[in-house]
Amino acid sequence: MEDQQTIYAKTEMLRYWVWLSLVFGAGSPGLTRYIHDYGSPEAVYDAMQAGRLRELPQSAKKGMAEHTVGEADSIVYYCRSHEIGLVPITSPYYPEELRRIPAPPILLTARGNIGLLNMRRKLAIVGTRKPAPYTEEVTAAMIAGLKGQEIVIVSGFAKGIDAIAHKTALDNGLPTIGVLGCGINVNYPRENMQLRDRMLSDGNGLFLSEYMPGVQPFPANFPKRNRILSGICYATAVMEAAARSGSLVTARCALEQGRQVLCVPPADLFDVRYAGVIPFLREGAAPLMSPEDLLSPYDSYYPPVPSEEILIAEDSAEHGEALQHAASLTDEIVRNEAAQALQKAGDIKPPKPKPEPEPAPAPQKKSAPLPDDPQERRIVEYLRAHGDTHADDLAAALDIDLSEMLNALLSLEISGFVESLFGKQYRAFAM
Repeated sequence: MEDQQTIYAKTEMLRYWVWLSLVFGAGSPGLTRYIHDYGSPEAVYDAMQAGRLRELPQSAKKGMAEHTVGEADSIVYYCRSHEIGLVPITSPYYPEELRRIPAPPILLTARGNIGLLNMRRKLAIVGTRKPAPYTEEVTAAMIAGLKGQEIVIVSGFAKGIDAIAHKTALDNGLPTIGVLGCGINVNYPRENMQLRDRMLSDGNGLFLSEYMPGVQPFPANFPKRNRILSGICYATAVMEAAARSGSLVTARCALEQGRQVLCVPPADLFDVRYAGVIPFLREGAAPLMSPEDLLSPYDSYYPPVPSEEILIAEDSAEHGEALQHAASLTDEIVRNEAAQALQKAGDIKPPKPKPEPEPAPAPQKKSAPLPDDPQERRIVEYLRAHGDTHADDLAAALDIDLSEMLNALLSLEISGFVESLFGKQYRAFAM
């Protein structure tokens, strides 16, 4: 197994990721746009130092005066010395689902089993810090009913429902992720100290935060944290929420992100402790009645695709649907078989009078525009020649460092040469 330093960071860009996080703060909506426009955090840093970014928010201008690259270097050193991972948005460990939300965090800190971030089925459990006995019983029963399933239980590591969710997951052999509203090294809440130790000691837990080490749990941190809590999951289950519960912030974030929301029906319609879930149920949230209900959103999101469906695709609409299905396959053998079938399907053209036996795509490739950058040109040419390719396979085939490859793919996506598919697959546009 790779050591923590190798796993968490193989790039010298970390100092710039950290510096930008310090300067812009959590939840900045414009930061990802700057990185898209300039191609790397170092380029954004250089542009800011040179005064080329004139539309900076006032908070960022203030942050530039308060934070230095030397401070960022100290944070990188501290994290590496204390087994705290720094996971930039270009990292292969960065959750694919989180990249798709508005204002995704450009950098996450992580401690524990970072491989949990790439597990496909992640379920957010949210609720009150002082749950009713009924809610405690339902929460424990629902999660225990998932025993044996490949699913990660995600919660906010607060007292009450969050702690029950994490503990029940561990008790039943399920991995669990705690998303924090403070620095990852801050012992908060103190009542959960033993739970924290257990999550870190058995290899089945992970802590995640957008905040740098040492940041205290200020109230304003948690609404920003909630978008990450829902953002790394496809479904969020609300176990109990009063009319103004913070759990409802997470549920609203999930809806805005296009994710599924489930709610436990109230034990008593007149109990104000459940008043917050009633509007969600009325507006279409799925009632949570059994553990199977927790799995149903994933069954619809990741439907099984028989290879026969791909092979019989005959028109362009069916081709596009087959490509989308194949991108969601997780089994490596099935994915390879689907890719071969799609490659064959992609070569099928409308009937022609057979002027010559050569395949039609060849002249298109010669006339299609290519990026100016030599490395990016190699990437586009490879994708056009080989079809949809996983980022890891692309980096290996072209002998390019994975971090460098992901930065190049991000630049190519912005420039309109490639598109990212689900599961770190990339496709070149035929121009």
